[in-house]
Amino acid sequence: MKKSVSVIMMFLAALMLTVGGCALDDNIDIPGGNDDDITKFLGTWSVTDNALKLNYEVTIERSQTNSAMVIMRNFAGSGASAQGLVAGSSIVIDQQVIGQNWFVSGNGSYVTSSRLQFTYSLTIGGENEQRSATYSK
Repeated sequence: MKKSVSVIMMFLAALMLTVGGCALDDNIDIPGGNDDDITKFLGTWSVTDNALKLNYEVTIERSQTNSAMVIMRNFAGSGASAQGLVAGSSIVIDQQVIGQNWFVSGNGSYVTSSRLQFTYSLTIGGENEQRSATYSK
């Protein structure tokens, strides 16, 4: 009887050491599992703007002042930046003035990891254009 109690005690001690050594790691790196909605939009994109068959590059960066916003550098080929609010797989561009008094508003959608689609309104000097642009990587 004494021997079986000793064996059981040894087994329980070993079990406690094994289980006690397991701790949850707060910094678990799951590929693609820690990405927020913004990550998929980031980077430099080649743009084909259908309105005038324009080609240019836009760099999308995370806003330093608002965690739900992105900065789109050279938006509409303007050389200036526009801000967009990311919600899921969409970017909403509220009416804003960029560059030399260009008024822009519209939205963009994540299609694949190598393609975004934007539709937006651009007003320059009172002339309004509806544009569609494809962003590719």
